[in-house]
Amino acid sequence: MNRTFASALVVGALFALSFGTANAAATVSVQPAGGIVGSHVVARASGLPENVPVQLVWFSARPRWQVRGSEFYGIVATDTQRVVTRARSDARGNAVLSFRVPTDFGYVHDLELHAGDTIVRSGFTVIPHMTISPRSGPQGMPITVTMSGLGYRFYQLVWHVIYDGSQTGWASAITTHGTAHFTLPATGLPGLHVLQAIEGPGQPYLNEAQSPNYQPLIPTILSATFRMTPGAPMLPRAASSAAPRKLLAPLANAAAATLRLSAASATVGTPIVVYGTGFRAGDAIALGWQTVVGNDVSGNGWQTVVRPLTKARVAGDGTFRVTAKIPDDLGGDHAIVATGDAVPPKTLAHVRVAPSVLALQSTAVNPGRLVTVRLRGVGWTAADNIYALVMDNSYVGYACGFNTHGDITMEFLAPGVRGWHFIDLYPSIYRGDIVNPLGRARGATVSGSYFQLPMLNPIDHPGPPMPAFHLAFRVN
Repeated sequence: MNRTFASALVVGALFALSFGTANAAATVSVQPAGGIVGSHVVARASGLPENVPVQLVWFSARPRWQVRGSEFYGIVATDTQRVVTRARSDARGNAVLSFRVPTDFGYVHDLELHAGDTIVRSGFTVIPHMTISPRSGPQGMPITVTMSGLGYRFYQLVWHVIYDGSQTGWASAITTHGTAHFTLPATGLPGLHVLQAIEGPGQPYLNEAQSPNYQPLIPTILSATFRMTPGAPMLPRAASSAAPRKLLAPLANAAAATLRLSAASATVGTPIVVYGTGFRAGDAIALGWQTVVGNDVSGNGWQTVVRPLTKARVAGDGTFRVTAKIPDDLGGDHAIVATGDAVPPKTLAHVRVAPSVLALQSTAVNPGRLVTVRLRGVGWTAADNIYALVMDNSYVGYACGFNTHGDITMEFLAPGVRGWHFIDLYPSIYRGDIVNPLGRARGATVSGSYFQLPMLNPIDHPGPPMPAFHLAFRVN
């Protein structure tokens, strides 16, 4: 498809189509034809029924990541619509409606103007946009990147971020409705540094203007510049191993045997209290830890097993309370299972093991010396079993934690450039079958090679919550 023909398709889509019985000559024009989130738009309609309520309906979608069991299947979406503005036609059948571009997914959206029985259709393009804050600062300064108007369809959902010519990772905004926020450390030498984002389902697609999916209103490159100033570097805060915790009180006077935990999520080694209620007085209770054993590359698959965790003795009122530490095991959901002579089957409670990072053994090394980074509590499904490592905003590689029960040790050599270097660890997606480029589950799959690349916007990760971690070391 040549560029002229592609432009004609988009322009043609903006001409109104009229439906209904009230007035077949109704038209609407939308100016401008596209804009970024928050920009002002005016729709002018004519040929409408006289003196009737008029409303402009905005069509979009509600996408979500598909994760079934241990497998990843891309995105599925349901259509949505809402009224963005209202007015009333005048005695000549004209109406003017204005609105701000809503916070939504980017690319082309259908618009319908409803006036009585008359429906007039048009279209509007939400243009992707990128900003950074601050625009200057010393080495290590966290640069907050905001990208709005990201898409959700196969060729629109992935934007690759490039820092000074090195690929850092990719951003998407499926769970955040088209807007992504993430931070990058300022790296390199004092002076001007260029950030750019280029779309592409697997890798940055550099000749988008010649592609069959080209849309003239969509920029092929989003960019911003950051000026690094001289001075002492800003180092990341010490990596935190704390996980979000929701305290759960024990149940009172439960008729059936019930387990409750003091936390809904925790990291490896964190103490957790197990409350038991409704058990037989004097019984000895064995508590087991349910986990998954195996891997997904040997061909032997995996299986669920229960390992001993701790023991408890039931008090005279049918309750017990015991403290145990979260085992050094895979991340994700685990069941704590109670067994005993009078314990009914399936007496259990669930806790999510969250990833954590250990501080670097040394923050000062010589050029070419080994640097080791260790993570614990990494998951086992295709959506949460790997982390990707970025050094100085350049993607280095990834590591998997399934075969080692969630324990990852990454090793690489320190660069030869003296001074501070910054390590960022991002969640990623190991593999999957992407269902349908339009995001609707109709059975067909397409290849998706954005797997195993850093997801810079961790809140959009499709599996269990997986934070990003930030470290730094100095080369002597």
